[in-house]
Amino acid sequence: MQSSVFAPSHITGFFEVVDDPNPFIKGSRGAGVTLDQGVLTQVDVSEGNGEIIIKNNGKSISQKYSPDTSVSYRTLDLIRKQTELIEWDDIKITINHQVQVPVESGFGVSAGLALGTSLALSRIFKLPFTFYQAAAIAHHAEIQLKTGLGDVTGAVIGGFPIRIEPGAPGIGKADKILYGSGANNKSQGDLFVISKTLGTIETSSVLQDPAMTGKINIVARHMLKKLLSNPKINNLMDLSFEFARETGLIDPDILEIVEVMKDETLGASMAMLGKTAFAISETPDSSVDGVMVARVDNCGCRFQ
Repeated sequence: MQSSVFAPSHITGFFEVVDDPNPFIKGSRGAGVTLDQGVLTQVDVSEGNGEIIIKNNGKSISQKYSPDTSVSYRTLDLIRKQTELIEWDDIKITINHQVQVPVESGFGVSAGLALGTSLALSRIFKLPFTFYQAAAIAHHAEIQLKTGLGDVTGAVIGGFPIRIEPGAPGIGKADKILYGSGANNKSQGDLFVISKTLGTIETSSVLQDPAMTGKINIVARHMLKKLLSNPKINNLMDLSFEFARETGLIDPDILEIVEVMKDETLGASMAMLGKTAFAISETPDSSVDGVMVARVDNCGCRFQ
C-alpha cells in the first residue's frame, strides 16, 4: 500500500503567538505565502515486524530520531495512539520525504513532514478522518515539538494564507488574499517567490523566549488588522517588513538583501522564523546572486 502527498512550503511574513492548553487551539495569527516547492512525501506500508523507516532526501533518520525529536515520528505516534484496530507489529512503514527547500530557514519544512506523514497514513489505512482532521494531527505534532504554530494551516490553505484565529485546520479560522491576475490586478500571469537563505534559526529558541513573544504579539496584532482592512499582496509585504524591523527579528545581513529586493519586486522581508530574505515578484529575475526562485502555490497541500 502506498500514498504520496505534496505539502507546499509556507513562509510567514508576520505572526502573533496564541497560547492555549489545548494543542488543537494553540497556534498563531498572521499571514504569509506558499511556494510550489516544499515537501513531497511517499509512504509505503507492507507486511513486517513493526519496523519504521523514515528518510529525508534518501538519508535514513530511523536510528537517530524518536517521537521526542522527529516531527514525522511524533505524527506517526499520535496516529498510532488514536487507532487501535491496526496491528502495528505486523507491518513495516517506510516514509520517504523529499525536501525541496532549505531546512530551519523559515520555509515551514516541519509542517510539510508532518502533513505528508499524517495524510498519507490516513489514506492508506482508510482512517475515519476528514482531510482537516488528518491535518490537525500534523498541527498537534508541531505544537508538541515546538517546531511551528501556523505553518500546517498555511500549507493546507495555499496561496497567500491569512490566519485570522489560531488553531489546527478545521478549528482555527483562515482565509487568503484574493488574487490571480498580478498583485494589483494589472497583468495576467503567475507570481514568483524569490528567496535567499544565509543560515538557520531554530524556531523553538524564539518561541520559548517570553520577552520576545510578548514583543512579537504587540506588533503583530496591528499588522493583522491593517492587512484585513487592505488585503493586497503589496500591503502584506510592507507589513511583513515593518513587523521584522519593529520586533528586531530581522538579521542585519538579511536586511541588506531585503533592501535590494524591495527595489526590484512587489515587496520583500525576512521569513519568520529563518535567516532568509524573500520577495514577491511578477518576474523570476533578481540581481541578488544565488537566489531560489519558486512560483506561488495556489492549491495547498494535496495528494499526488
